[in-house]
Amino acid sequence: MQTAMLVFGGLAIFIFGMKLMSDGLHHVAGERMRSILRVFSANRFVAILSGAAVTCVVQSSSATTVMVVGFINAGLLNLFQGIGLMFGAHVGTTITAQLVAFKVSWLVMPSIILGLIMSFVPRQKVARWSETVLGFGFLFLGMNTMGDALKSLAQNQTFKEAFLRFQCSPDSNGMLFSFAVIGAILVGMIATMIIQSSSASTGIVIALGSSGLLNVYTAVALVLGCNIGTTVTAQLAALTANRVAKQAALANTLSMVFGAVLMYISFLIPVKGQPAFFTLIDLLGGDLPRQIANAHTVFNILNTLLLLPFIPLIAKLCEKLLPVKDSKVKYQKLEPHLLDTPSIALAQTTSSLRQMLKKAWKMIDCSLKIYIDNDEKNQAVVRQLEKREADIDERQQDITGYLSQLMRKELTQKEAEQIPLLLHCTNDVERIGDHTEIIRAITEKLNQDKLRFSPEAEIEFSTLHQTLTDLAETSINLLAKNDSASLNKAQEIQERIFSMLDRSEAEHLSRINNGDCRPQVGILYLELIEEIRKIARHLENINDRAGMFYAKLPNAVRG
Repeated sequence: MQTAMLVFGGLAIFIFGMKLMSDGLHHVAGERMRSILRVFSANRFVAILSGAAVTCVVQSSSATTVMVVGFINAGLLNLFQGIGLMFGAHVGTTITAQLVAFKVSWLVMPSIILGLIMSFVPRQKVARWSETVLGFGFLFLGMNTMGDALKSLAQNQTFKEAFLRFQCSPDSNGMLFSFAVIGAILVGMIATMIIQSSSASTGIVIALGSSGLLNVYTAVALVLGCNIGTTVTAQLAALTANRVAKQAALANTLSMVFGAVLMYISFLIPVKGQPAFFTLIDLLGGDLPRQIANAHTVFNILNTLLLLPFIPLIAKLCEKLLPVKDSKVKYQKLEPHLLDTPSIALAQTTSSLRQMLKKAWKMIDCSLKIYIDNDEKNQAVVRQLEKREADIDERQQDITGYLSQLMRKELTQKEAEQIPLLLHCTNDVERIGDHTEIIRAITEKLNQDKLRFSPEAEIEFSTLHQTLTDLAETSINLLAKNDSASLNKAQEIQERIFSMLDRSEAEHLSRINNGDCRPQVGILYLELIEEIRKIARHLENINDRAGMFYAKLPNAVRG
């Protein structure tokens, strides 16, 4: 009983250490994720390298594949890029097994001590590195505890015989063909589905192998199952995603199943008295833990290289199996899976804010046009204004809710500073939408009562409308790409429109006093000027903050 507790206790420490190390690396590297994302659109080779690189950093293929599902669901990646990234993730995750296979017991306690000391450093960056160092120490502490306990169990003849019943061994012809192999693959697959980490389950296989409870043949069969089982994480993430994300998750699973089938076929080809794959593993050398880690790495590299030319065919197969039902794929800008990568989540929030501003401005533009250019096209938009305003309110709630969820994540100081800025801008955009109803009421009253501005006022109104249009378009562009030229242009337009508003107000009051404009019309004109002023103020607020936002991800990333 005590030995069993040590095994499970060691396993718990091992998984905790792996999660701690992965989370620490993820937080440290989160700021770089966006820059790595910029090269994803190049081609399938770059996508595989990028996927491998990101997974090496975050130490989790599950984290990478979930992130890829989120990118696809948000429209940041297409299916081809997503498949390439997932292939690369499976290669990158093998580094964990290679680390576990090292004999680094002497580093365990120094890592835990150093990690604890670093956690007390007030600097956030150092504190986050402490998670990685602590996780590294706990990972190997758990591995050693579990390994020692399993070695003790291996001395128990009954326990050892129980394991021998499930051992896989080649026949006299050097072929590995038995139901035990398929059973081991299924066990590895189910265990990984439960643990949700191929790195953790492969680590357990290495511990069992190093204790003498598994031979290399059984261990490799279990590892094949681990590689299939880890794809369930992407499948779960894609359940609520769009059809393209589901296709990518399916491609991920099919690639691992296809690779396992090819590997099983290689077990039936004898070379030097044993299955071909194991002859290759023997050539690489090393003890049993190293052989298991090497088998894990070689399998994923060979599988990726074999499937690389067939990515377009795999994509077409998945499109056939899971066709897009609607003519247009719906992308989720505020993608929940991107919350674990705050820099990208903030960029997506800025993108959603930009779309919200475009819609709010279209409502204002339509309401202003009712007086001068009230054609059928404009009337069609007018009839939808109530629905559009409800949409703006809903978008505000969505962005606010998304940012509230993001606030619960571990953020850098720069990331944390973005959230109140985005919330203020979202409120500004919502208020811009609210001015639609007031402007529409004024312009419709002018038309219904057949009231017209004086010729001078009509020229002023048209000029103000065009200047406000220029300011709104500049604000929208600033949320997409902030640069000094655009910011200078926005400031120039702001100064011009406020000067024009002051001058128009003064001149119109003069026209009313001189009797050139009826008071009833004059009051409505002054109300319109005040509404334009308020909208310009809201746009000014957005422009002032735009320079402090994460820029929207480039369109090139969409593919």
